[in-house]
Amino acid sequence: MKRADTSRTVSMLRARVMRLRHVLKTAFRLIISGQIYVIYATLLRRVFPVREEYIQIEYVNGTAADEVTVSSVDSAGSSTDRRNVDQASPSAELDGRQVDPLVSVIIPCFNYGRFLERAIDSILGQTIDNIEIIVVEGGSTDGETPDIVKRLNRPKTRVIIHDRPTLVGANRNAGIAIARGKFICCLDADDTLDPTYLEKAAYLLDAHFYDVVSTGIRFTGARTGVIDVLETPSLKDMTYGNHVTTCAVFRRDLWEKAGGFFDTGKGQDHVAEDWDFWLRCVAVGGRVRNITGEYLFNYTVHDSGSLSSTGVRSLGFQKNAILARNKARLQPEAFASSKSQARRRLVRTPEGCLPWPSAPISSRDRSLLIAVPFLIVGGAERLLSSIVRYLVSEGWHVTIISTLPQKGLEDSSGWFKEITGEVYILPQFLGEWEYSSFIHYLIQSRRFNVALLAGSRVFYELLPELNEKYPDMAIVDLLFNTAGHTHSHVEYRSLLTSAVAENPEVIAWLKKQGWSDDRIKLIESGVDATRFDTERSPDVVKALQIGEEEVVIGFSGRLSEEKAPEVFVKLAAAFSGEPSVRFIMTGGGPLKGAVEAEIKKLPADARFQFMGLVDSTREYFATYDIFVLPSRIDGRPIALLEALASGCAVVASDVGGIPAILCDSGAGILCRPANTSDFIAAIRSLISDRAKLALMKSAARETARQMLSERQMGASYEAALESAIEFKRSALGMRVAHENDAT
Repeated sequence: MKRADTSRTVSMLRARVMRLRHVLKTAFRLIISGQIYVIYATLLRRVFPVREEYIQIEYVNGTAADEVTVSSVDSAGSSTDRRNVDQASPSAELDGRQVDPLVSVIIPCFNYGRFLERAIDSILGQTIDNIEIIVVEGGSTDGETPDIVKRLNRPKTRVIIHDRPTLVGANRNAGIAIARGKFICCLDADDTLDPTYLEKAAYLLDAHFYDVVSTGIRFTGARTGVIDVLETPSLKDMTYGNHVTTCAVFRRDLWEKAGGFFDTGKGQDHVAEDWDFWLRCVAVGGRVRNITGEYLFNYTVHDSGSLSSTGVRSLGFQKNAILARNKARLQPEAFASSKSQARRRLVRTPEGCLPWPSAPISSRDRSLLIAVPFLIVGGAERLLSSIVRYLVSEGWHVTIISTLPQKGLEDSSGWFKEITGEVYILPQFLGEWEYSSFIHYLIQSRRFNVALLAGSRVFYELLPELNEKYPDMAIVDLLFNTAGHTHSHVEYRSLLTSAVAENPEVIAWLKKQGWSDDRIKLIESGVDATRFDTERSPDVVKALQIGEEEVVIGFSGRLSEEKAPEVFVKLAAAFSGEPSVRFIMTGGGPLKGAVEAEIKKLPADARFQFMGLVDSTREYFATYDIFVLPSRIDGRPIALLEALASGCAVVASDVGGIPAILCDSGAGILCRPANTSDFIAAIRSLISDRAKLALMKSAARETARQMLSERQMGASYEAALESAIEFKRSALGMRVAHENDAT
């Protein structure tokens, strides 16, 4: 456990160093572009933040929401010419009731009709579906956009068509004026939103009583990269620069109070109408919250520039114009109030109880929540992604949360996002003080039948209240080894419904903790041997210039303390000067920098190539003759299974679930964990006896053929989850019956 804790500490430190490097790079760009005035607001406050532990959390009963949100109305905003308005789109239906949409998305469209359906698809693909879309055709002059909008026939979509060119602010006002949603989001026709954005924004607005929520920008098209935003900008911050992105979600009544969007013109006459609007929103009391470190707004940059801002004056000129126009609102009391409001921490109680209609997903019979510490590149994540893929194919609704920061670490969330849109890395859009409320919200909106817990300490600590509040939700604990989070398992064992392990060592440990056989399940990790090649990859051979007679010794895995990657580098040093031996390493992780430092110390004649994190390890496994796994701690590693399926002889540590795989298989040699001498001797015995090596490679492939397939593994997990659900329902039924008898 100490080694696992050390690895986590190293990961956190590396993430902080990466973050500081990003901050310094951004500061340099701001300085050379003349935007020195935003450095304090956007950068220094992140490096030297307010001591948040001294900020009191205010718990507000849901019925008192009006006391902390903007509710008065000053103005209806700019007037617009609304013609050909289709208002026939019905409200959403829930449980037979007609309900207004939660979010109205306004899409102004001027000469961008060719991008429109892409923008609409990104809205229809959101993780909440109680939304409406209002397209405002702004009198386009390109000869095609008006016809595209007139032919538009998409779900939940209405249109407004202007018969003459209209500026973007007026187009937004026109859509908002007929919107039915409690919250408004304005999205330009050539941009898109990531699937979870509207749900995250609406959650922050309602659960924590913010008035405006936006997110970081990801550039696409003629420019790539990202721009972050200040998390809780105050009125003073907004006078320095615009810290709210165009796609912000905001309360409709705040739009009314602030007076709507205000247009000034194009080109030299243009002043950023969104910056002007957000400034007024904050000046009238709006609390802003930005999702930082996560870029959920995809902003398209065209080679020809933006239609509304090409040839505009400098940001400094626009800032002065905005401040002059809103001078009457920028009074000392407004600044003082805004500073105070920006620091407030409000939580709706009871936690998770939001005044929205639940999405239809809540009615699904089989719904699973997976809670993990992080989503980084590693064997556990690959295993879980395989399980999720199977369950989704069988009709399960799967939601995934991770609860530890992973900034600067290799991100595996994409593996899961290919399967389900509901992937929530909590540290990327929430503060720790907000985790509990969001988890309650997810459980109440999805009504999970079962939660699969795979190491998240945050979720363990919530188990007492989750069991009390959601007695019908089963909790299954998944353990990969007898280190790591076993202390959490012991601490909260009485609140767990059942447990799953992937190797016999963990099963034996579980029995020592008092588990009965019917509530624990051994599910060995599976691999489809037919998907792996045993012939060397021509691409790898050519790229690395590997000779036909060379013995290729490989390591592919996570570069972390428990995997002992530095031992593999030492092996290469021991075999330096031997021209028939080649060492290849792939992978990423918290020890990447340390591994690279060790590689630089290798003798000049050491034949070692470090490839870093690669898109696919399959062709590398096919090229290896010997796969080395010097782990200090391990379970039943996926990399080992894939190496066997690729016909690699294995030299691995005698630890965790590895002996159960290799013993009596003829496919590998076991060594003392991370013991360099043992590994050197084992490898030398193989490269000096090519016949023995060939026999072990053949045995490896045969061993893999006898393992469970990925589908068999997935089916076993499904059976374990369903068994836990039935056990929980039965126990709950007995408890209810007992309580009824007692009364």
